[in-house]
Amino acid sequence: MNTSKPVNMNYLSTTWSIARYSLLENYKNRFFGLFIIFAGVLIYASLLAGVMAVDEEARVLADLGLALMELISLAYALLAAADAITREIRTKTIYLVFSRPVPRPAYLAGKAAGLYAASALMLGVMALIHLSLLYSRGFAAPPFYAKAVFFIWCKLLIITSAGLFISLFATSTVSAVAIMGILWTLGHFTSEAQFLISRSSGASGLALKAVAYAIPDLQLFNARDLAASAAAPPAAGFLAVYLLLWLTVPYLFSLLLFRKKEF
Repeated sequence: MNTSKPVNMNYLSTTWSIARYSLLENYKNRFFGLFIIFAGVLIYASLLAGVMAVDEEARVLADLGLALMELISLAYALLAAADAITREIRTKTIYLVFSRPVPRPAYLAGKAAGLYAASALMLGVMALIHLSLLYSRGFAAPPFYAKAVFFIWCKLLIITSAGLFISLFATSTVSAVAIMGILWTLGHFTSEAQFLISRSSGASGLALKAVAYAIPDLQLFNARDLAASAAAPPAAGFLAVYLLLWLTVPYLFSLLLFRKKEF
């Protein structure tokens, strides 16, 4: 009757071990250091744009810095998610992992958690660099800054979850990154997509509606747009549920594909 507790503890312990290994692997990866250096150089290079803006220097520095943080962390998230599992398959490392009693759900959950933590670490370092730039120029962070950084991370969580699933059926790392990039781009044009859907009818309209459900609405997590909009922002509870769905559903589909692979 008490066998479930050791099993659950073993599952959590395995997930934690894989997540920690995945985080360390991403931290030691040469691309992580390159992206951090690149972020620092680009953010400090935005000083030129700030000086050119004169009276709008604070706004330009804040907006440009946040945009660069999002793009650079996105680039790393795309590469990391697309290569996290496929690299271990190519190098046969995954056979060593599953030579032990490692549950596949725990392996996938640990991989995802490690990537989430790596994205948070990269974003946190870039935020510190950006804030140091703002304060060195005598400016305070805008009131929505913490929310903007957190929402960038939420978008990275969504694209990472989708990326792990895509990497399991994509023919190569390049194709996986391309699909994820398209998904990210379309996710920022959901209002335009909804307009097109409303103007469509028949089979094409149904097809567009079906595709729309497979595209995350990343506009929900654009803090700058929400702060500038006169409309009421989405409720925190709705955003939490929406985020949870986009973390859970791709994970379940990934697990379904992963179970069919023989290791």
